[in-house]
Amino acid sequence: MAENEHNGTEEPTQRRREESRNEGQVVQSPDLTSAISMLLACFLLLSSGHAIGEQLLAGMKLWIRDIPSEDFSHWHVTAGAHWVSGELLSICGTLVGLLMVTGIAVGFMQVGFVVSFKSMEIDWSRILPSNGLNRLFSIESGLQGLMGASKVLFLMLASLLIIWMRRSSLSVSNFATLSEVVAFAWQLGLTICLMLAGVSLALALTDYLVKWLRHEHKLKMTREEVKQEQKDDNGDPHVRAAVRRKQREARRKQSVKDVPKATLILTNPTHLAVAVQYERGMAAPRIVAKGAGVFAKNIVRIAREHKIPVLERKPLARALFAAVDVGEEIPFEFFRAVAEIIAQIYRAKQAA
Repeated sequence: MAENEHNGTEEPTQRRREESRNEGQVVQSPDLTSAISMLLACFLLLSSGHAIGEQLLAGMKLWIRDIPSEDFSHWHVTAGAHWVSGELLSICGTLVGLLMVTGIAVGFMQVGFVVSFKSMEIDWSRILPSNGLNRLFSIESGLQGLMGASKVLFLMLASLLIIWMRRSSLSVSNFATLSEVVAFAWQLGLTICLMLAGVSLALALTDYLVKWLRHEHKLKMTREEVKQEQKDDNGDPHVRAAVRRKQREARRKQSVKDVPKATLILTNPTHLAVAVQYERGMAAPRIVAKGAGVFAKNIVRIAREHKIPVLERKPLARALFAAVDVGEEIPFEFFRAVAEIIAQIYRAKQAA
């Protein structure tokens, strides 16, 4: 059986990534951790293996030399074994600790600090036979099986290649002493381990890349999912538009109450109306009300009831309506035009 097709075409959002991470769905390759640890161990043994061997050999010689030949007993063998174990722990403890820290660090580099209790919950659907067959015959399980078989094949070929290249040195006649045999075996073993570690690292990186691509594909979202997430985050756009429209209407209705404070009304002539207020001591004229359509007619009606001058200035009314909100002072570029109109109104009042 094939696994369910994923129809997502849109790039995952940050929220989708965070939800996936909280559920424990992260990209991790255990093979990458083991390959890097193995490669580090080979380099450490290559650089310090000779010193470790010399230290162990010197200790063994000292122990054998101090054994009394007359009363050699089982106790001496036991004491020697304990001593060798202690030496191995003291010498190799640092190496093992370093490898453990490296493994933990590589794991954190892959997934970061993730604590997911949801991934620990019991999923009863996993025990259903049908779901087990789906996982068994899925693309992901097929890729894992192919990667495992490829790893075994490449490691065997790499080992055989190294042995075949060193076949001329494997003759017994090439070694005069036991120490030469041990040294050759050590170097050959480390060479094979380095080659295997390199091959394992290449395969692990390939495995990580495949898992990352699969994970990114699973995270992709459909357009419906993206729209639904935007609605969940910001609300329905139609509802938001309606709310903004109601808010604008409420502000306009509220601003109509301030029309009696205006000094003059500028119109366009019937579609737009802008109420401008100016009093001595103000830094600049201010818009106290504006409206379009029915609101513009209401502003003009209230202004005439309060005997406020209503002037038709199409370009100026349109510009102020678009550029200035209610309660704001008019911009500097409109000062001169508005000032001339206000001056005319003051002269007309004085003349009357």
